[in-house]
Amino acid sequence: MNPKLQLSMALSMTLPWILSLAFSVHYLPELEAFLAGLAVVGAAFLISWAAETAEMDIPRSFSLAIVALLAILPEYAVDAYFAWMAGKVGGDYVHYATANMTGANRLLIGVGWSFVAITAIYRLRKELKKSELELDDSLNLEIIFLLAATLYSFKIPLTGEISAIDSLFLVSMYVLYLFTAIKSEKEEFEVVGVPCYLCSFRKERRRATVFMMFLYAGFVILMSVEAFAEGLIGTARNLGIDEFIVVQWIAPLASEAPEFIVAIYLANRLRVSASINALISSKVNQWSLLIGTIAVIYSISLLELKSLPLDDRQKEEFLLTAAQSLFGLAIIVDKRINLFEALALLFLFLIQLVFPSVSMRYIISFLYIAIAIPIMLRKSSEVIKALDYVSKVAKKSKRD
Repeated sequence: MNPKLQLSMALSMTLPWILSLAFSVHYLPELEAFLAGLAVVGAAFLISWAAETAEMDIPRSFSLAIVALLAILPEYAVDAYFAWMAGKVGGDYVHYATANMTGANRLLIGVGWSFVAITAIYRLRKELKKSELELDDSLNLEIIFLLAATLYSFKIPLTGEISAIDSLFLVSMYVLYLFTAIKSEKEEFEVVGVPCYLCSFRKERRRATVFMMFLYAGFVILMSVEAFAEGLIGTARNLGIDEFIVVQWIAPLASEAPEFIVAIYLANRLRVSASINALISSKVNQWSLLIGTIAVIYSISLLELKSLPLDDRQKEEFLLTAAQSLFGLAIIVDKRINLFEALALLFLFLIQLVFPSVSMRYIISFLYIAIAIPIMLRKSSEVIKALDYVSKVAKKSKRD
């Protein structure tokens, strides 16, 4: 398809909702959810094309880190709203803030990682006769920072709150990750389609175009997904569906759509490492910056420094999310993923949905940890290699 036509189609998907906002047009919840969701999909394509084009000028890890940050803006917006209302109103909003965040994180690994891996393995078997994904060393950066955030996150359900110290640590860790990503190595790649068309521009025009695509896509996502979530909630009310389930599982589907689309687009190009990298970058964002900032917003809303409390249900959800993250890391730490591992990620996630009891959450958490620890110990040399990689990048940063 003609690249100009592809760009036009992506932009046209965003316009109905943006124009509706500009002219203050109101819809029934069902139509609002559809139009806002369509805008998110269009913006996600713009982000994916801009990201691949940006790799001409900056390291891939940094490019995808920025993509991940833009792509989870909807998640930030929804969670920020819940955290703000938790401080102003309290009640169920306190639960919604962490429910939405834990649901989004588990969807990202349980559905995102597994689905992209299964898709990529299918493509590799069909075209290259390979049955296992082999990821490159640039993933070491995301692996180490996600491992640090995951290990720290086990503290939060034990204390039953997200404190100011937690926020300071997690946000600082994200800033360090972003700074280190700037110095990581660039990947040589061949661009096709829309990125190839954009790369034909002169440097100044290309960079300006990429910047505007990032900016516009981020704006569209920010303005669209909360409306999509609210439209779904309104639909749930009309149909008599539990709103808590919508907040934890249905609403995050909108906020995670950009990450999934970016990753699937890259996987379809057989850029497997970049595809998984995009999802891991999103996970690093959500498991560090997002957790830290919702507690800050909660304090700002209260006009006092205060921890965001977790009830018993949210402690269980947080523990389960941290345990899943550790299991996911155990699988990818050696930068290889086979079909069995991808299916295990998906299967253990689906069990949580089919059996959403308190006891099952603890059982699955224990199962994740019990499987992950022996694997991590067996692959300890890979963790050391990843640490060495990050250390070299950090030293390069100091020299520069």
